[in-house]
Amino acid sequence: MINRATIRYSDGSERTIAVPADETVLEAAESQGVPIVHECLSGICGTCVARCTSGQYVIRTSVGLSGQEKSQRRILACQTRLSSDCVIELDYPLGSNSAQLVSGEVSLERIERLSPHAALVVLDVSRLPAPLDFKPGQFAQLRVPGTDQWRSYSFAHAPRSGNEVEFLVRMLPDGVMSDYLRQRAKPGDRLGFRASRGSFFLRSASRPVLLIAGGTGLSAILAIAEQLVRNGATQPIRIAYGVTTEEDLVLLPRLEQLAANHAALRWECVVLRPSPQWRGRVGVATDLLSKRDLADGRADVYACGPPAMVDAVRTWLNANGLAGVSLYYEKFVPSGTRLASRAAPAAAAALSASVASAAREKGRGTAVVIGGSIAGMAAAKVLAAHCDRVIVLEKDRDHGRTDGRPGAAQGWHLHHLLMAGQRALDSMFPGIIDDMVAAGALRVDMGEQYRIMLAGSWKKAGRSGIEIVCAGRPLLEWCVRRRLDRESRVEYRYESEATDLVFDAASRSVVGVVVERDGARDLVPAAIVIDAAGKNSPVPEMLQRLGVGSPEVEEDCLNCFYSTMQHRVPPERIWKDKVMVICYAQRPQQRHYAAQYYTDSSRTTLSTSLVGYDCHKPPRNAEEFREFARLMPALAIGNELEGLEPCSPVYNFRYPEMRRLRYERMPSLPAGLVAVGDALCSADPVSGAGMTKALLEVAELRSLLRDHRVNDRELVRAYYARAKRIADRIWSVIREQNLRYPWILDVRRKRTFYFRLHTWYVDRLFELIHDDAETYRRYLEVTHFVQPPSSLMSPRVIARVLSRWARTRLAREETLIERNFGNGRAGEFEAPPP
Repeated sequence: MINRATIRYSDGSERTIAVPADETVLEAAESQGVPIVHECLSGICGTCVARCTSGQYVIRTSVGLSGQEKSQRRILACQTRLSSDCVIELDYPLGSNSAQLVSGEVSLERIERLSPHAALVVLDVSRLPAPLDFKPGQFAQLRVPGTDQWRSYSFAHAPRSGNEVEFLVRMLPDGVMSDYLRQRAKPGDRLGFRASRGSFFLRSASRPVLLIAGGTGLSAILAIAEQLVRNGATQPIRIAYGVTTEEDLVLLPRLEQLAANHAALRWECVVLRPSPQWRGRVGVATDLLSKRDLADGRADVYACGPPAMVDAVRTWLNANGLAGVSLYYEKFVPSGTRLASRAAPAAAAALSASVASAAREKGRGTAVVIGGSIAGMAAAKVLAAHCDRVIVLEKDRDHGRTDGRPGAAQGWHLHHLLMAGQRALDSMFPGIIDDMVAAGALRVDMGEQYRIMLAGSWKKAGRSGIEIVCAGRPLLEWCVRRRLDRESRVEYRYESEATDLVFDAASRSVVGVVVERDGARDLVPAAIVIDAAGKNSPVPEMLQRLGVGSPEVEEDCLNCFYSTMQHRVPPERIWKDKVMVICYAQRPQQRHYAAQYYTDSSRTTLSTSLVGYDCHKPPRNAEEFREFARLMPALAIGNELEGLEPCSPVYNFRYPEMRRLRYERMPSLPAGLVAVGDALCSADPVSGAGMTKALLEVAELRSLLRDHRVNDRELVRAYYARAKRIADRIWSVIREQNLRYPWILDVRRKRTFYFRLHTWYVDRLFELIHDDAETYRRYLEVTHFVQPPSSLMSPRVIARVLSRWARTRLAREETLIERNFGNGRAGEFEAPPP
């Protein structure tokens, strides 16, 4: 079944697309060259938010939308399938090309047959409606003339001037593009064109670089190598090129020219099935790899080729203790294939019933962790002390030191590890904080190196004794991931998604997980399953399908949008006296929050995170980002961006609601299943408490495992009782500020009877800590969860707060009297302040 969607842009432009039943709106739009801004593709970041004004649809994952927005028919294009013809409105113009997608027609210039199995295709792109922009390593999609078939090919060179682009095409015995190029192609033919695509591209590089190509994967590798040489890279560059037969070796003169132009560049090729005349290396690409080229793991590796080659590279790196490298890769997917769809819910339930007993027996001694972020990795470390085998399932690709992951859209934004979280993490991975600092994280005294605007005033800088570790989340995760490599019992599976739970009705226990990877399914038995899949966790839905029932959900609607952009900092603009500036919203008068900070200790990149509450339209380009910065509580945020060069796109992250799943209230908790982190309770990320809360929960799990078996039903009950106390504390501290907003749904019902008194006291406390170092330190200890909130209500603190308030009020009244009676304006009185 095919429905049609009319896409309307804010400038009045319209595009109509056909949307097959098995495709999302975004997938259909991309395949037909219609731009929709997007980022994570998992329904988390909210970048592809739109509004359906007509027609029926189904949203696959809706955690990225609040209940209020759903009632307004807002959708996420990456998660929405159509049930009828629809009209979908976007709040940005088509002409701005916000989606960074150029589509149109190009013409065939020439074809160079390089071998029986490869051809170089040269196209003229002068007919495109906008300038072509791509990163070395990315690909374009070409429509075969006379068909509706599209094929993807990597650019075979770095970006350059002129109207010609080149692609290295594998000539298949029976392929739509191959048949066209062999049989009927002629200069001047028109081909449909869409670019640029793909997350495989050259990152900023300062470490040694290893480039690995398999077959026509050489195309992307050549583009990256050319750009490195053009950039004047000084570090060693090594290219390993593997093919099946020597006939498949192509473009060798280009490799020779690159080596001639760069003294530190070396290349080598290997042939799997050579002829008797071959005198070179025999084997596969990984046979060309050497540990000496990878600087003990301090290197960047780019691999492009068949899936088997990429998997072999990852295996080789792990086997040689080099998991510390940053690995970027592109796997070739056979043309025209689609990954198998998930099993229907009924089939999944039947599968669970038929294999539960066997899974329970096979899973003894095995733990499965769904989700491989910090919460999941910490849980894996804890379980490794009690299980023979721990399997971590992560939907995303490998962790990188500097790159965020699509499944963790929040990863591009500000992260700092609070003191309680640091202590918990260091107890699980001794020395991990030092590892983070060595890798580039900043460890600073928060009172001294942060500039904080709170309640409308800047807090005085000074040593507080509150040390904090801050960096981009990718770096923090990368350091923990490297530690997990040392755990022989832990098996990390990337690009693996849990699609169902296996439930044993007899024992009312979760005894396994159904896992999908590369279109194939596997059943993994387990004695315990940890849900660390984050706020977007599929586990509650799985429990509902299995008839177990899902936990009650408590929500506070915030409609919060994070937007982050990075800028290069010239030496003369580097801050000498601080590493971060934070402006908190003064609620309820203000709805914006901002933070500017260095992404690592090099201080060469300034990251700016802008937050809007009750916000539905995020900035999507540099100009809109600067306009958004002007809405922040302090002009200093926008002023700091003046004259700085952007070095990233705008990354958005949607946080519609604080969500808390009340597992502890379920009448019949299943054994063998524990939720941690955002999968259990996800609080407003402005608090910076997310990672810390997750680590405190994992610490409680570790404590309970000393006295309980992993599949013990009592373990689950005891864990949720302890986790509830952690959530209660964090939820109450954060909620006090959020419930000040009158537009929050059911706000009057959620406010306590002492709400007004409490907010009055907190406001007076904020006034006191402006210049009271002792109370400010205690406030920081509470926000870092090393002291309870009640410590701010001690008699000593209350006395200081009231004394400061009384002095301030008396001073105001004296000033008022002076104005009214000391200026000769008797009878003209000003009203006292409230």
